[in-house]
Amino acid sequence: MASTGSAGSSGPGTRADRTVAARRHRRRRWVRTLARVVLVGVLAALVGTGTFVAGLLAAPIDFAVPPPPTSALLFAADGKTQFAAIRPAIRREVVPPGDIPAVMRQAIIAAEDERFLAHRGVDPLAVIRAAYRDLTGGHTQGGSTITQQYVKNVYVGDDRTALRKIKEAALAVRLEQKLAKAQILTDYLNVLYLGNGLYGVQAASRYYFGVDIKDLDVDRSRGNRHDANLGLARASLLAGIAPAPSAWNPVQDFASARGRQQYTLNQMIKLGFVSPDEASTAFGRTVTPVKEAPPELPTNAPEFTDLMKAQLKARFSGAQEEVLFQGGLRVRTTLDQDLQTAAARALREVLPNDSDPEGALVAVDIRNGDVKAMSTLLRRPAVGTTPAVTSYQRNGYNLATNAQRSTGSTIKPFTLAVALQQGHSLDEYRYAPQCARIPDAGVTAPVPGFYTPCNADVRESGMFTLRRALADSINTIYVPLAIEVGRSKVRDLMLQAGVKVAIADGKPRFSATDNSFGLGTSAEVTPLSLANAYATLVNHGVHTTPRFFTEIRSGGTAASDGRVLDGFSTPVRANRVLPAGIADQVTSAMQDVVDHGTGTAAQQPFPVYGKTGTTDDAGDAWFVGCARAPQYVCIATWMGYEDHRSMHDIGGQNGLIFGGTLPAKVFARTFEILREIQAGRPSALGSSPASAVPVVPGAPVVPSRRQRLSSPVPLQPPVQPSPAAPVPSPGQPVATQSSAPPLVPISPPVAGGSPPP
Repeated sequence: MASTGSAGSSGPGTRADRTVAARRHRRRRWVRTLARVVLVGVLAALVGTGTFVAGLLAAPIDFAVPPPPTSALLFAADGKTQFAAIRPAIRREVVPPGDIPAVMRQAIIAAEDERFLAHRGVDPLAVIRAAYRDLTGGHTQGGSTITQQYVKNVYVGDDRTALRKIKEAALAVRLEQKLAKAQILTDYLNVLYLGNGLYGVQAASRYYFGVDIKDLDVDRSRGNRHDANLGLARASLLAGIAPAPSAWNPVQDFASARGRQQYTLNQMIKLGFVSPDEASTAFGRTVTPVKEAPPELPTNAPEFTDLMKAQLKARFSGAQEEVLFQGGLRVRTTLDQDLQTAAARALREVLPNDSDPEGALVAVDIRNGDVKAMSTLLRRPAVGTTPAVTSYQRNGYNLATNAQRSTGSTIKPFTLAVALQQGHSLDEYRYAPQCARIPDAGVTAPVPGFYTPCNADVRESGMFTLRRALADSINTIYVPLAIEVGRSKVRDLMLQAGVKVAIADGKPRFSATDNSFGLGTSAEVTPLSLANAYATLVNHGVHTTPRFFTEIRSGGTAASDGRVLDGFSTPVRANRVLPAGIADQVTSAMQDVVDHGTGTAAQQPFPVYGKTGTTDDAGDAWFVGCARAPQYVCIATWMGYEDHRSMHDIGGQNGLIFGGTLPAKVFARTFEILREIQAGRPSALGSSPASAVPVVPGAPVVPSRRQRLSSPVPLQPPVQPSPAAPVPSPGQPVATQSSAPPLVPISPPVAGGSPPP
């Protein structure tokens, strides 16, 4: 008899069978649950997508072509005079349908969307074909239509997400319902990116072929003859690169662009737009890009314009970049149009020949640091096929802000300021030999060395006050004086006052250990920063950071229109670096330089406070002159050569250019021209025309430095220093001697050390 239910049996009804059945049941439940979740998710996605698409189809949308970017306009300090415009980096020009030739339309259809005239915004066949090629590893081909690409370029962006593709397709369908095919194609050709910052076929045609898009078939080299084959060659080249203009850029890779041109011509044959013979002839035509850039907009302040362009691009970076050329920006700069015109003319008049030295001039408002004028002369000889340079080159090297040259004797007022702080006085007498013999600590073997500075004129020796020694620029007094008061203290004061020097390893390259430091040898500064530092002295010891603009507005047609953008107004930044009484004494001594010292060529009908400077063998020549009412400016003028060669046989003393010759003459000529410009109308720099400054009749004539040297004169009695202005308490505004507006509150004096350069 057969046994049933024995131990270890695995038949039906056993515990093992029940366990297996339970597992199967749980698995089926999990699968059913997952299926429900997936179904709900799919239904939710479909409903959501449907709702999203329905919303896109119903929402009001303006399908007009967005306006091209606009230039940022630069206005002078008066807020009325536009002196320059900054073009956007990209070029896009919108043209009407009639200006786009049929061959251009046919070429873009052949290259990008051969079924454009048949589909309704989305081409299912193109999508399936693109998917099949992707899956089978064939040549990758996009499935987007021209309408979809237009929508992507203008409305939805280029994010690689499914939601963006859905939105793109929905809007493409809607666009086809609203606009005719011809209008869609025109709009697309007006916004299409074609490489090298070019948007639209008009900008691309100008850049690559040097003709407007309506003249695509015009042959300039053959008397402006119309040539259909040339038009076909150009159209097929532009259309061919459209899908990937960066990869097939005809400027960088013309061979690849030619390959795409050939593909487009074959497509045009396929679609019946052209015959094989026409395509072959067109492909044989040479259409090498001419790279025609638009000319720079005219301005009488190119250096200032380029400087503002760099500042604006730095400020409107990242997410704000579009604001620069889409917001209708109006920039009120600090430029004084009259002074700019006068400065540029004066520099060119004094240095008219291409063989003359290079030069730079910068004017800074002593009250607030505003840069009022800037002009340069850059001169380089022709080298091989490179033509000679005879003026400033747009977006190029700016001598006013980048050339770092030795100060020469323009360092001496800062040496005097430190000496006065330490208790010396302007009427302190010192003996000046024609040449001094100063021990050189750097030379000890075989015998101790000496540094021997000499005065510029062999007859310059005798007793001098510090005041007269500054006026006559006596080296053998000011070089030892710099050592005595501490050359590092002079350096620190100059840095605090605003000079900018070269940076090496994160530190200013401004050595205070050089024996010739007192003559400015190691102090290589820019003209802009030297003008700013002198403004500190004349501004009663208060330094103001240079400003190039005061505010930026968005919208409108004038500098005062629109709204001031948040964070784009520039306040006056000021801090005291020198007691007012000390600064005023130095300023008083600098007036003697112009009245009867080395700078008499700069004399004006109003007080001028200045200093000349010349390096060894006339490698650099400076004149820095300042005026309070009615001009309120410090002007630094530099002359020299980039290769530091001597300025021989040009003019001035003994055939050399000294600071008191041509540089001082540029200063004087600037104000002569300024008075001519402002004749009969109020001065832009002050409350009255410069020509209205009275000259006191019967004023004594002070002998010039050359007259004093040619005939012996007895020692003069000590010169009484000018009454010093009271030193304001820290944090209080500085009272000036003019009607200038009050400064912002200043910070306490800097306590030693070099500030950041």
